Amino acid sequence: MTHHYEFTVVRSARATPQTLFDILADGSRWSEWAKPLIKYSAWETRGPADDGGVGAVRAVGTRQFPTREMTTVHEPGQRHGYTILSKTPVQDYQAQVTLTPEQDRTRIEWRGTYESRWRAVGLAYRAVIKYVLTTLADKLVFEAERRDALDRA
Repeated sequence: MTHHYEFTVVRSARATPQTLFDILADGSRWSEWAKPLIKYSAWETRGPADDGGVGAVRAVGTRQFPTREMTTVHEPGQRHGYTILSKTPVQDYQAQVTLTPEQDRTRIEWRGTYESRWRAVGLAYRAVIKYVLTTLADKLVFEAERRDALDRA
């Protein structure tokens, strides 16, 4: 029997959807804003259109043990989605970040799903991934607000 898991992290930023998207979509620079969680980031391939869009593969994490993620959704200023290609304890991991303008802020919804044959593994992975994505979302907000403040200055 396969167990299905979902999680959502919601944040709000005083930054434009485009700024947030630009940060998320540049897989080679995650290590600049997501340290110490992400110590290494690089493009394995920038995808068929050479733009980091659908089909692009980034490597993030550590140089010794990078996680390979492929872009599955690339809608500038709106949505960025990806799936994990690396071997993990779970199957069919999919995540999507949706950016929605709300007055003078942007709502960030980082939603993911995955499956596991073993309930204990699925629940343990949920705790880990929730921590990772909560931390990444907080760091994303900080970086986007920093960049927007620099652009306004």
